Amino acid sequence: MTFKAWLQKQRKRNDPVGDLSRDVGADPDCRGISGLKGWVDHLQGCGACDGAIEAMEKAWQEYRQRSL
Repeated sequence: MTFKAWLQKQRKRNDPVGDLSRDVGADPDCRGISGLKGWVDHLQGCGACDGAIEAMEKAWQEYRQRSL
């Protein structure tokens, strides 16, 4: 499962990862992004706050743990 697919399944969470999931789902420019660096660069390019970057890092860590 790709990170984006995993993240989309997190949209009902009531935490920053859920917020991030909903934001990514509404962003038409997030296709073709890969790797944590790619996602962080995309968020920074969109002017995301530090909390969104932290949520991305947490989400990526959870995704990687579940993918092992």
